[in-house]
Amino acid sequence: MHRLRIVCLAVVLVAAGAVACQKSLPTGPSDPQTGIVIYEDANYRGRSAHLTEDVRDLRDVRGPCESYDSDGSNGGRNVYDWNDCVSSVRVSPGWRATLYRGADYRDDALEITADVPNLQLITQHDCPHDGLNDCVTSIRVRRQ
Repeated sequence: MHRLRIVCLAVVLVAAGAVACQKSLPTGPSDPQTGIVIYEDANYRGRSAHLTEDVRDLRDVRGPCESYDSDGSNGGRNVYDWNDCVSSVRVSPGWRATLYRGADYRDDALEITADVPNLQLITQHDCPHDGLNDCVTSIRVRRQ
C-alpha cells in the first residue's frame, strides 16, 4: 500500500510539473497600444492573450482550449493551450502579424495589418474548420 502511494505521488508530481512548465501569455488589454491580441471567439470575445513577440508553437502556451495530448510526452492527458484556438485578432497601430497553420511558421499563412473580427471569413486556406478559424498554430508579430 505504501509503495502505491509513492507511485501515485510521483505521477501527480510529473503531471503537475508538465503543466507548470507551460508558459502563459498576459491577457489582452481592452485597447492595445503594442503588438496584437488574440481571442478565443469571434468578434473579440472570450479569453484573450497579448502578444508582442513571435510564438513558434501555440501548444507550448497555456490557454483556454482543451485537447488531448496523445503523443506520450505528457503521458496522454488533456492539455489547455492556444493551439487551434484563435478566432479573432486585434492589431495595434503600426504592427503586423502573420498567422500560420503549422508550428515553426509553416503551412498556410495570413499576414494581417488590421483587426480581423472573424477568422471564419478567411477562406483561402485548407483548414478543416470554416475559414482559418481555430487553425492557427504559430504567429509572427512585428512592428511595421
